[in-house]
Amino acid sequence: MINKIYNYQLIFILFIFYSCSKDYNSIGTDILKSDTFNTSVENIPVYATQKLISPFKSNGLSSYQLGQINDNIFGKFESSFVTQLRLSQYDPLFGIWDSDKEKNGDPNNIKVIQENENVTKVVLEIPFFNNTIDSDGDGVIDLYDVDSNDINSDSDGDGVSDIQERANGTNPLNPDTDGDGINDNLDTESINPDDGSTVYDIDSLIGNIDATFKIKIQELNYYLRNYDPNNNFETFQKYYSDDHFIKDFTNKILHDDFVALDTSEITIYEEDDPDTDEVDESTLVKERLSPRIIIPLDIPFFQSKIIDKEGSIDLLNQDNFNLYIKGLLLSAYDFSDDLLMILDYDNARIKITYEYDVYNDNDTTDDTSDDVIDKAEKDFEILLAGNQINLIKKGNFIQPILDNVSLGENLKTGYLKGGQGAMLELDLFTENNGVNILDEIKSKGWLINEANLTVYIDQKTIRSYGGLVEPSRLYLYDMETQTPLIDYFVDNTTGQKESDKKINHDGLIQYDSDKKGVKYKIRISEYIKNIIRNDSISNKLGLVVSSSIDNSQNLELRDNIGLNIIPITSAVNPLGTIIYGPNPDQENYDKRLRLELYYTEINNWTSS
Repeated sequence: MINKIYNYQLIFILFIFYSCSKDYNSIGTDILKSDTFNTSVENIPVYATQKLISPFKSNGLSSYQLGQINDNIFGKFESSFVTQLRLSQYDPLFGIWDSDKEKNGDPNNIKVIQENENVTKVVLEIPFFNNTIDSDGDGVIDLYDVDSNDINSDSDGDGVSDIQERANGTNPLNPDTDGDGINDNLDTESINPDDGSTVYDIDSLIGNIDATFKIKIQELNYYLRNYDPNNNFETFQKYYSDDHFIKDFTNKILHDDFVALDTSEITIYEEDDPDTDEVDESTLVKERLSPRIIIPLDIPFFQSKIIDKEGSIDLLNQDNFNLYIKGLLLSAYDFSDDLLMILDYDNARIKITYEYDVYNDNDTTDDTSDDVIDKAEKDFEILLAGNQINLIKKGNFIQPILDNVSLGENLKTGYLKGGQGAMLELDLFTENNGVNILDEIKSKGWLINEANLTVYIDQKTIRSYGGLVEPSRLYLYDMETQTPLIDYFVDNTTGQKESDKKINHDGLIQYDSDKKGVKYKIRISEYIKNIIRNDSISNKLGLVVSSSIDNSQNLELRDNIGLNIIPITSAVNPLGTIIYGPNPDQENYDKRLRLELYYTEINNWTSS
């Protein structure tokens, strides 16, 4: 990349050289002598201060957490989730007839009867976030593909390529698809018993997915209003991650028990029809669902609160319903090991299954002697939607983090943690003694080819505390304008994976051969060029952990003394890391936090 930029800069170098020299060379002779310019790299000191992130506005987030994560550095973080509900249909009709007809009957229609709707099952389904990214299109997602860039790779080693197995209908992840003892490369009559199924990569569970834990679901008795009465209802109501008082307003417990996680696809089969002996419908797939948590809920609650309220004003519209059933509080506790779940609440649903009576005239409308009352079944859904809040109970940080904040001096070590965590404030052109070196750089006439903020991970300190799950990316933003840097906007690289997005601006973690994080690099060439060439202001920058580089929006902090916003991408990321500061011990000086400038220097430069 440096050489590419260098080639583009050559034309500009010629222009500068001629503009600043009184002696012009003849065209075609000695345009540039060998000693006219040099290309070098300079490490520029960075001044860094530690900041703690106070409780943040936690309604309207891009994702929500449930569970706990615990380490010996940032302490224990516990997340619960509050949500309003939304009926899939307002003023719903349960069964066939509305409540008035059920009550009064219809003299002209014998089929209008009391339907006696009765709830038989209620479950809450919350999908996991997942991906099915298949980079080479061979039918095997990248997680399980032996070579995700080779369409002819053979992931199960049976001698048949993944793409050929996709064409054959055999399973590219099972060398003997039908389990008859003959491998797929030799089997001429293999039938895939899992044909049509999908293998998923679940990427939203942090910790031990085999951990045992309980989930408690309670009816909320606190109305989550949309507008703030303290501002004459002219602005939206803000709820913060430490609004734990909401937990004190609960009514009925709808579930409180252990929940088992299953990250496999869920297959639902048809019910067998006893009148069709030649076909066993129970072997036919009715529906396939992505992996999800399925939690049984209290049946009497939904019988009385929903099904028995057919025709009620409480189910007439959204406002009435939110006053009637104010929402749910979801808490997870009693963990055998750490597990934090980032779940897809946008696609979650409460599914109420109920039976009801149906008048069956057996197709003999003129003869009632064979008429019977049958049972039919329907589902009704309630969605998790409206105001939603993450409530976070924060643990205690280790003392060195607090010392960093209180001392305020340039750091030996920096601590980064998402959520109610920690970040760094950076001044790129200030030395440890507070001296600004920008003027000195400008006076040299350097032509900047590339500029990188280089951040090394302090694995030694991390290991000494017992380890961390490290974030895969860091994010750098302008704290004054509260926006990303220009390099963020000019980088249009994209792809399905997070690691394919804005890869020139970067910020992605780099690993060693043992899969331990080594460093992060954030390219900010255009930002630095604007400061040095165009006298743009060098504002203080914020360095935080990141979840998705796509989201550059910010959240308001409750305690905004010195720090009033935090990027959403950091707020929703529960992970943390330790990095070398700009002033580490001498043995780690080569890993210090720094700005690396690759530049072209014109010898004997004098500004014109």
